[in-house]
Amino acid sequence: MLNHSPIKLKVCGITSSQSIQIAAQKKIKTLGFASNNLQGPNTCSDEILKELIEECNEYKIEAVLLSRYQSTFELIQQIDYTKPKTIACSYFFDKSDFQTLKKLFKRLRIGISINPESFNLKYFKSIAELVNVFYYDLNIYTKDNIKTFSINDCKDQILKLKNLQKPIYIGGGINQKNAKAIIRSTHPHGLDVSRGLKDTYNNLCEKKLNKLLKILSDAA
Repeated sequence: MLNHSPIKLKVCGITSSQSIQIAAQKKIKTLGFASNNLQGPNTCSDEILKELIEECNEYKIEAVLLSRYQSTFELIQQIDYTKPKTIACSYFFDKSDFQTLKKLFKRLRIGISINPESFNLKYFKSIAELVNVFYYDLNIYTKDNIKTFSINDCKDQILKLKNLQKPIYIGGGINQKNAKAIIRSTHPHGLDVSRGLKDTYNNLCEKKLNKLLKILSDAA
């Protein structure tokens, strides 16, 4: 089954070449890679990220780098080394910092990673002209725990974000059971799924991916 759904699918937490190859076969256009400066599972060092992102380029897959750097200089170094198509910043940089990134990396797409406890609409409005996409995560990761919010808890925040007229991907605990309800409740541009599509070896599971693509197609 190929990805013909108008609801886009971004698969995050990619850590292997095998997962990239499966995604390419299923026509998945966006994959996410988590820097090991983050809390939570499925992170990679910059050296591994660089190799995986280069492989994505071969398949014409958009590679999204999720990073937590709180220094603009460090983030610039990481972007220059790993060369993602898009970054997803979990730290709220100043508007001037994003302007600097746009000047240095002309084609770089900027995403903002948001969770229910980091929601700041005033800030999002202030940088909206420089942002290409919002990634809203129903999960909050700490060193030893994952706190999950329901879509009903977060619906109001997501609808406020939609008023900024930017694509929104919703992630965090999404699986075959709740994907349709999330889509119908908030009508996002896409879903951002990680663990719900993995096998026991942390690779993309083709069977699970096929089931979710069918759900996305039916829900659209």
